[in-house]
Amino acid sequence: MSETGEIAREEGRLGRLVDAGASALAFVGGLFLLFIVVLTCVSIAGRALLTVDLCCGPVPGDVEMIEIASGVAVFLFLPFCQLKRGHVTVDIFSGPMGARGVAFTDLLGNLLMAAAAVVILWRLELGFQDKLRSGETTFILGLPLWWGYALSLVGAAAFALVSAYTVLRSLGELRAGRLPPAHHLG
Repeated sequence: MSETGEIAREEGRLGRLVDAGASALAFVGGLFLLFIVVLTCVSIAGRALLTVDLCCGPVPGDVEMIEIASGVAVFLFLPFCQLKRGHVTVDIFSGPMGARGVAFTDLLGNLLMAAAAVVILWRLELGFQDKLRSGETTFILGLPLWWGYALSLVGAAAFALVSAYTVLRSLGELRAGRLPPAHHLG
C-alpha cells in the first residue's frame, strides 16, 4: 500500500494483466467467503429454530461445504497477496541496507516464495490426482473431494505464476536501484 492507503497498480502490459487476474481470483475468493457466511448464518438459524420446533434444523453437510469453500478461498487469495506484497516481511536491517540492499532482500524473498509456490502446486496436484483416482467423497453430501482440489489448483497455479512475475518485478527494481514500494528507510 502507498502512504495514502491506496493499493499500487502494476506497470506495463504484463503487470496490468497479472494484476487483473489476481484481482479477479481474489474477488471470486471473496464470493466463497460470502457463501461461507450465508451458509453459516442459515445453518445456525436453522439449529436455533429447531430447538423451538419452528424449522428444519441445520443445513445438511454445512461443515463439509465450509471446509471445501475455505480451502478454495485461501488459494484464490494467495496470488493477490503475493502481488501486493501482502506476505509478512521482517525489515530489521532495512535502515542501514539502502535501496539496493532492500531490493535484493525483496528479490530473495520473492525467489523463495516462488519456490514454495511451485512445491505447493506440485503437491496439491498430486493430491488432486489421488482424490480423482480414488473417487473419495464427503460423508454427508457425497461431494467428490477432487472438486475442492481442482478449484484450489486454479489458485495455486496462479500463485506460482504471480510469484514468478514478482521475481521479474524485483529484478527490475534491483537493476534500477529503486526501493520496493512497501519499504521505508530511516
